[in-house]
Amino acid sequence: MRERVTFVHPVGAWADDDELPEVRESGLLGPHLDTAREDRLTIPIDELPTDLKTTFQDFHHVSIRWASPLAYDTVEPFGSRLSPGLHVIYTPSDETQDHTNIIYSLLTTLGLECSLGPESSIRIDTSRSSNLPSFYYYQALEDLQSFIKTATLSFCPKLDSICKARVRGLLNVASLDALFDRQSKTLKVTVFSPLMAQKISVASSTHHRVEVGIFTKGEPAQLRPHDLGISGLLTVLGESETPSPTLFSFPARHRLSAASFSSQFIVPTGLHPTLQLRISSNKPPVEDGECHLYTHLTLPKTFFADRYQLADKLFLASKNLTTLRYSSLPMDLEAPAYTTDTWGSSVLLELAPPKTTSSEAWTAEVPLHLRYLAPSASGYVEVGLPYPVLFWACSADNAIDFANNPFDRVHLGYDTLFDPNTVFWHATPSPVVGSRLMNQIHVPVLKGETASWVGSGTALAVALGFAWVLWKIMAAYSKDGHGGSLRTQNSKKKTQ
Repeated sequence: MRERVTFVHPVGAWADDDELPEVRESGLLGPHLDTAREDRLTIPIDELPTDLKTTFQDFHHVSIRWASPLAYDTVEPFGSRLSPGLHVIYTPSDETQDHTNIIYSLLTTLGLECSLGPESSIRIDTSRSSNLPSFYYYQALEDLQSFIKTATLSFCPKLDSICKARVRGLLNVASLDALFDRQSKTLKVTVFSPLMAQKISVASSTHHRVEVGIFTKGEPAQLRPHDLGISGLLTVLGESETPSPTLFSFPARHRLSAASFSSQFIVPTGLHPTLQLRISSNKPPVEDGECHLYTHLTLPKTFFADRYQLADKLFLASKNLTTLRYSSLPMDLEAPAYTTDTWGSSVLLELAPPKTTSSEAWTAEVPLHLRYLAPSASGYVEVGLPYPVLFWACSADNAIDFANNPFDRVHLGYDTLFDPNTVFWHATPSPVVGSRLMNQIHVPVLKGETASWVGSGTALAVALGFAWVLWKIMAAYSKDGHGGSLRTQNSKKKTQ
């Protein structure tokens, strides 16, 4: 197993060049500063517990990602974004196996119990090079408390206080990723802490290699347009006596644009709410590339987007939208939420920024629909929609080898819908009120105490209607049926 801890701070945040980190036998200790932190464990499959090893061997790929519903700041190379919640994408090695129940059992083992049934995953296309299907599961998850409890009891030795302290620290992280790849035969667990004031401190280990980097943005020679350069100090605990200066660059799939955005429902919402996106700039991040602006929405099953409505070009233009690029299937437009098995759907929309010479703020509107919800005691239900992801997708002229990026992030649910050479420039989500990246609305539903009366009343109305129709049929039958035949026979006898 290998451990890599990376600190990245904005340019100028570390002003005192003489205050170098101190390498001790117990670990590395440095100053307080505004920095983002990424911890990554790379675990060979043979070092995993037997049950996890057996589970992962049934899949080509499994990615389990959680994103916090709280807004946070970040720096490059940590620019990629996900809608808040738990995202699971997996590709089974054998389509005939009961892969869904295996994944659900895995999530339960990790303390991430699924709130929906085994039939809730949706089938998606995530690879142009594989004929095997991939599946996507999502659920809202406020925090990692259940995972922390399970990990503390199951994965940390009883006397390992450092392990338990680091697991408890997951309450304050912005994201957690667990990515298994059958080709590399490794499980990579990555934890990201947002840009904030924190102390540079990393404990050493006698059981595995620990590498620590403290970086900021750098400018290596011959930096290509799609490359990102960083410079700083690199230390291997237990091997290095002092940190070593370093400067390098790599191709970056995910970048940070200067734009920000917010989202909110236009009031009154009704049963057909419109999500308004307010974007700070209409200018693409690069001038010499072909860039288009997109939003990727994760829609829980209480919401859906009507792909037929989004096929109307004139309607889309009135909302500052260009086209619907992708909508997951199947999509039942009539089913109530309480009879829908799938978790929901994902939608990719291309936006139409105003074409002006100067940068300006503007809005786009996404029409959505609410499904019928189950009754409640109050007559109202609060439903939430996570913030979407907003990014410019810029195509490169030549092939880019993103495999050389030590911080690359893939299988996010939207990246595989584009050409492999696409660079994503992310806009920063900004809450309208407070710090949560969620849009909440109150939906009127049937009151619980009146639901039985409505059911009985409906049944009675149907019964009365059926009785009335039956009575009218019998009346017509007696008038024009046997009676009519008898009159016809008597008429014939009189004629004779």
